[in-house]
Amino acid sequence: MKKKFKTTVKSMVLIFVILIFTAGVRLLYLEVQGNFHPVTAGIAYRSAQLDKIKLERYIRQYHIASVINLRGQDPGKNWYEEEIGVCKKLDVIHYDLGLSDDMSPSSQQLKNLFYLFFNAPRPILFHCKAGADRAGLASALWKLVVEKRSFSEAQRQLSIRYGHFPVGPTQELDRFLEKWTLAKATLSVKFP
Repeated sequence: MKKKFKTTVKSMVLIFVILIFTAGVRLLYLEVQGNFHPVTAGIAYRSAQLDKIKLERYIRQYHIASVINLRGQDPGKNWYEEEIGVCKKLDVIHYDLGLSDDMSPSSQQLKNLFYLFFNAPRPILFHCKAGADRAGLASALWKLVVEKRSFSEAQRQLSIRYGHFPVGPTQELDRFLEKWTLAKATLSVKFP
């Protein structure tokens, strides 16, 4: 009985180590490639905060016409100035829309985001710091509002696959998405 218990514990520890290792490798991969992914191929993309080289490469490779910075304006910060510089250099329109990674967006922030969804030149790239929470929420809303997809399909954009963990303060974004989708369905709100 004691030997069986030790074998079970060893197996559980091994499984735990493998899971931690796999998660670490995935997070490292997301960091190295900038957590860049298509939301709608050829039309909308999402990412983490990209350095100057990666941003320029993705803009050229995917013909990005607009960058929506979900972190908000931050003049004087190196990342912000580099992003503005790359966008100017490549004739890409840059928008700032500050969203929180742990609070629901306000109605005005949603109106601004939806306005950009429908009016910013495409292809669009929206990003936040890690490309997980704010970019995930924006991607999910894109799926719902622009593509008219189901909640379950939209919800996949706000997931562990992109580095979003629905625990702690960031789970507010998951709650918001669920409440907003339910309210939209209940009220039959129509968007352009």
